[in-house]
Amino acid sequence: MPSITLITDTKLDLRIQPNGVADHIPKGVLRDQYGLLGLFSFLSGINEDPTSVELAIGEDLTTLGLDLLNQKRDLFSTFGGPWATRPCRPQDVDVEVPSEYLTNITVRNRLPSIKLNRLSDDVLFYFFYNFPGEVYQVAAACELYSREWRYHMSLHVWLTRSQHGGLKEQTASYERGSYNVFDPTQWRKPEVAVVSRQGSVCSIAR
Repeated sequence: MPSITLITDTKLDLRIQPNGVADHIPKGVLRDQYGLLGLFSFLSGINEDPTSVELAIGEDLTTLGLDLLNQKRDLFSTFGGPWATRPCRPQDVDVEVPSEYLTNITVRNRLPSIKLNRLSDDVLFYFFYNFPGEVYQVAAACELYSREWRYHMSLHVWLTRSQHGGLKEQTASYERGSYNVFDPTQWRKPEVAVVSRQGSVCSIAR
């Protein structure tokens, strides 16, 4: 069986045999990892290192939970990114807003500033969990702290001493008692018994 000529010119005459062996390779060509010959050299070593397949060929996106075969909707509008664990939230999706709702042009600085001390705990928790990394989250956390709410660093929940059960035991290293714990998934404040170790709840420097 004759060989297959891949590239032929006055300077380069590369041939690949039917068994996959390439000859007439000029010196230094395979060291160019960004060229087609470098890719060919990389693919030739896949059998020796199967883990390198992902680097050369990539992943089949249909096996990663993406509904790419659905032709009725666009994926990009709600796709949170390759490392996201959930789709984009409604406030993160770009939508066409009617001009009647674009009131920021007319009001701008005419609205009074938000007074967090006049808002309920539910509104503060909404700010905290829906504006991560923004100034609203920090401001809500400070206001919750001033209302005797504390963020538990290990349990990752907000809690405050219950008005009914109260503190049962307190030492230099821990305190035990009944606390109201805010549950963001069910949006309620059940009363539970908690043992809080020293340093397990956040503190805010004044």
